[in-house]
Amino acid sequence: MTEDPEQAQLDWEQRHRRTAAAATVAAGVLTLAGSFYSQTSLDADAPRIGELQAIAPALSGQLEPAVNPRSVLIEYIDDKSAQFLLTNAVLGIGTLCMGVALFFLFRAAKARRPETPEILRWTLMLGAGVLAVAGFIRQILITTNAGDFLAGSDRSREAIEQVFTGGGLGVITGLLLAGQLALAFAFILVSLNAMRAGLLTRFMGILGIIVGVLFVIPIASPLPVVQCFWLIALGPLFLLRWPGGTPPAWITGRAEPWPSQQELREARMAQKDQAPERPAPAPRDDDDAADPTPVAPSGQRRRRKRR
Repeated sequence: MTEDPEQAQLDWEQRHRRTAAAATVAAGVLTLAGSFYSQTSLDADAPRIGELQAIAPALSGQLEPAVNPRSVLIEYIDDKSAQFLLTNAVLGIGTLCMGVALFFLFRAAKARRPETPEILRWTLMLGAGVLAVAGFIRQILITTNAGDFLAGSDRSREAIEQVFTGGGLGVITGLLLAGQLALAFAFILVSLNAMRAGLLTRFMGILGIIVGVLFVIPIASPLPVVQCFWLIALGPLFLLRWPGGTPPAWITGRAEPWPSQQELREARMAQKDQAPERPAPAPRDDDDAADPTPVAPSGQRRRRKRR
């Protein structure tokens, strides 16, 4: 006896529902915590090199300053190496959790909407994996280069540039960009297809597309508040506890597309046309028994009194 594919998909979702919900909430919390610590502590305390400080040696006639201002930043990186590595590890784990959550949503959308591109499966897995691992390796290389720079005696501009570009950092930077674009592409198309399948509400679907765009073009706040909100909000949706009611597609295992605005207007007009007309109110019995005696105008009443 052949197993019903819709029921098989629902059984798979039931087995992995809690894991996906935990992964998406962890992705939002870890990403927000790591970004917040990086922005408010590590980056905020890092030494800044102002424009006047950068051109001061040239104004005094020095082609190469005795102490390059950027060497202070390298000393800071070496001093805070443990914090930088821990922060990147937290962000990397959060990115891997994003991949788990997106894979669960992708598989649910693919089962209900076969036209969902199969390439998304590999795009989101490779994008999340490359972004998480390459980001951590990049920080290891920068920390190692900073230690080598401080242990040596060369303080030239080329030696300082090697701290941020040497040791394969150029290749790692290219991988990071590719992983970022791949994950953004996955966010946009998975959210779009899940919304069309009825798994995401219109609000969550459009917000997921915006999250994908923000991965490439960060706007407004440097903290990924929108991204983390969307990821955490997926938790109750995966657990079928959405505040506005669980979308039917999660229950039936079939695509339940949301009606468009035009379809909603047509449905409201059809309800108005089918609604029975309200009958006119029947005349009351006391209307016919009204007093037939006319009331004299006030002026006539006054003349009658003068006589």
